[in-house]
This record gives sequence, structure tokens and C-alpha cells, in this order.
Amino acid sequence: MRTWMVAGPIGVAVFAAAFFLLPGARVSTPTPAAKSVQAGSSGPLTRRDKGEGAVEIEVTLVAPGSPQAVKYGAATETAFIVSMNTHSVDLTGYDLTKASELVAAGRTLTPIRWTSTSDNSHHRAGVLSFPKVDRSGVLELRIKAIAGVPVRVFRWAP
Repeated sequence: MRTWMVAGPIGVAVFAAAFFLLPGARVSTPTPAAKSVQAGSSGPLTRRDKGEGAVEIEVTLVAPGSPQAVKYGAATETAFIVSMNTHSVDLTGYDLTKASELVAAGRTLTPIRWTSTSDNSHHRAGVLSFPKVDRSGVLELRIKAIAGVPVRVFRWAP
């Protein structure tokens, strides 16, 4: 019984010393900048709407030469990673290949395909691919008629 009483406080002291004094013993916490980049809200290629119609849409233009470009075919196409989030609307009924268009260099293009990465009814995500366009001018992705919102516009300027 006495051994336990001595080992208990010593064990706690050793654990506390290891936790607070050894580098790498603690779980790292992202910096505020890392948090915002992970959330996508401040990344230079990410745009987010205001959540009209109880659905928030976030779109990231896939950068040529990035690991995502290889994964999603953006070397030969213009690709966007799209995520839609809600707590009240069933998102599975929306066909983004019919609801989306890309305006670039005065041309309006329709998507080549939608590659789903999540078909959850409240948290849907995937890659929307268009023919390759010149990125030296303004790109405007329009997503129409999602949750009663006539059009949502996402813009990227050089």
C-alpha cells in the first residue's frame, strides 16, 4: 500500500515533466494562419459564398503544377474543388454539370464532368472540370439554382 502512495505521486511528476519539458511530447496546435488556410477562407485560390439558401458553397481553383492538378487532371483541364455544406437541404439532387458554367475570355463553357468525392446529402464535395482555359484574365464560375438561389458567382482575377 505504501509503495502505491509513493509511486503514484512520483509517476504523476514524471509524466508531467515529460509532457511539459520534452519537445514533441505535446500535441501541436495550428497557428491562426494555418487554421485559416486549412479552412480555405484565405487561400488565394479559394472562394466562399455567404451561405444563402441555407447552403454554403466553397470553391477552390486547382493551380497548375500543384499536387491537386495531377490528381484531378488540371494539367489538361481547368478544375475546381467544390464543397457544399448545409444542415437542412438535401444536396444529392443537384447536378453540378447542369447547374454550372465557366466564363473566361468572353466565352461561356459547360463542365466536362463532376467527379464526386463525397455524396453525403448535407456535405457534398467533388471536382468540377472544364475545358482548359487561358488563366491570364478573369475566371468566373457560376453555379445556378442551388437551394433557391438564382446564381452564385465565384471570381478569380490575375
